[in-house]
Amino acid sequence: MDTDDTTLLRDALDRTTDGLPPLPDLAPLAVREGRRRRARARIAVAATAFGVVTAGALGLTLLAGTTGPGVSTPAAGSARTSYPPVVVEETPGVTPPDNPEGLSEAERERRAQHQQKMAALLDELLPPKITDIRPVKDRTGEYRITAGGETFRMIASVRPANKKSLQHCENKPKDAPTCEEETRLRSGPISDWPTWRVTNQYWYRKSVVALTVYAGKAKAPVTLRDLFDIAEDPRFLELVKDADAHPVEAKEPPFTLTPVSPGEVAELSSGKGQRAR
Repeated sequence: MDTDDTTLLRDALDRTTDGLPPLPDLAPLAVREGRRRRARARIAVAATAFGVVTAGALGLTLLAGTTGPGVSTPAAGSARTSYPPVVVEETPGVTPPDNPEGLSEAERERRAQHQQKMAALLDELLPPKITDIRPVKDRTGEYRITAGGETFRMIASVRPANKKSLQHCENKPKDAPTCEEETRLRSGPISDWPTWRVTNQYWYRKSVVALTVYAGKAKAPVTLRDLFDIAEDPRFLELVKDADAHPVEAKEPPFTLTPVSPGEVAELSSGKGQRAR
């Protein structure tokens, strides 16, 4: 090809690409993901070596390597295909009863699968500083996340709403969609108190949805914006829809003045709250 032909071809290519957006810079994303995977590899190695993770100021012991229905422990450094659950000891050295709700094996498996799907989504959507996430065995809406070497309690809960919460369904205008016809999350109470908890709550049809991260020795490692980003992801809504149609948790406890997370009502009334002080 002579010089004139080369010039004509270059001009034609330039005209073809005029107006197209520049290619995205994938380097920052790749670097962030690489760092996150390396951090998770270190966490996995540490968990294997020591076998017990202590939740610091939470006053809980998390027994690493405990298994639940259909869950296996991935090799260190490999891509996450499952999220091994942890057993939470409210009193160190006292193992909680297995299957406290007396569920069938099929129901336990179904709830465990919901936790796995939720954990995978949270793993993707939480900020990079969160280096590990573990479902809590027999507590479908509860997880433990790791940031900066510290363990924090996280709630990602979808459960049937109590009668008080459903009063809005009865008071809707006649021309408004019924609760059963809702197609999106409706905003509820929020709390932005990093030294205690960061939480936002929603309603979907006849379920209450809660996303909460509690402080530990350090402040809660997420912001309200982080939790909003999770709730705005369409995959989160799909999990909510499924849990609304086929509940995976007990009904919301009686109405209280402030939004609480699953299990917190009993803990607060008994003085055994799990949050850091």
